[in-house]
Amino acid sequence: MEKAKSIKEIAELAGVSTATVSRVINHNGRFSKETERRVREIIAQNNYMPNMNAKGLRTSRTRVVGIVVPDITNAHFANLVLKLEMRLFRHGYSCLICNTNESAELEKKHVQSLTAQNVSGIILISGTRDYGELDDLPVIYVDRPSMNMRETGVMIESDNEAGGYLATKELLSAGCRRILMLKCLGNDCNQLNRYNGYKRALAEAGIAEEEELRINLNEVSITAACQMITDMLDKKVLFDGVMCTTDTLAAGTILALRAHGLQVPKDILVTGYDDCQLAEVCGPGLTSVRQNVDEMAYIATTVFLRLVKGESIDNYHYRLPVTLTKRASTTR
Repeated sequence: MEKAKSIKEIAELAGVSTATVSRVINHNGRFSKETERRVREIIAQNNYMPNMNAKGLRTSRTRVVGIVVPDITNAHFANLVLKLEMRLFRHGYSCLICNTNESAELEKKHVQSLTAQNVSGIILISGTRDYGELDDLPVIYVDRPSMNMRETGVMIESDNEAGGYLATKELLSAGCRRILMLKCLGNDCNQLNRYNGYKRALAEAGIAEEEELRINLNEVSITAACQMITDMLDKKVLFDGVMCTTDTLAAGTILALRAHGLQVPKDILVTGYDDCQLAEVCGPGLTSVRQNVDEMAYIATTVFLRLVKGESIDNYHYRLPVTLTKRASTTR
């Protein structure tokens, strides 16, 4: 059976007007839940794709959303971008995914390119820069708070200080007293907030922070973490726990410990952050702070759809709670 190729054919199959089909596709206007279900079912059965370019020419904005991500190879960011893309696609929006590799210069070029293409809005996973080019667009900051966020920007983040506190508290509860803190990217608010949680947990336990146990890396990579832990062990620095601000750094830590004949958790305990798939397969199983990526993506797309339709919103700043997933890396 030949598939429907136009909105008119979809309307005929659904027994509704083309205007109703358009409202369902654009999620704009009045229609019943039953009508929406029937129209979307027929669209799915026919693999129908709306002509977004033609609509873009009529409205001066394409139905495309730019997503700017600092490192698409990072499991946490990759999962977040996937959830954003899937939700936006369900509402008729395609995504242009731009990877910056943590480069301010490259990020600026991506933003300029996206605005030149008349995207409907931009979702920024970025915390250090703000752009005048975005003044007329819906802009949502996800995961990383912007240090210069405009009043019209919407922020969706996790409670990273609470996450750092939970991870450090777990190590302390397991008996650790010399906890090495491995973080990276000093200009990343999330990393700094996780560090603040680490300090708060130590202070509550009456343990003074030691400068030699506070390590700041230049990049988030297994190699960088592995090399740093190797250097610390070679220097005979004593520590009985490692609090890592990402699962990637925790994986590098476990590799370095293993190479030196040390076992996790028998000899040294380790925690990670993000609770991505890496945490499940890393070493004995990595205890990690879990961020609610599904909720982040849901709020981001919901707010975006309201903004793009010119609707008012009540909340410009969301801080989502985190939880700790306990695994063998902190169990003796």
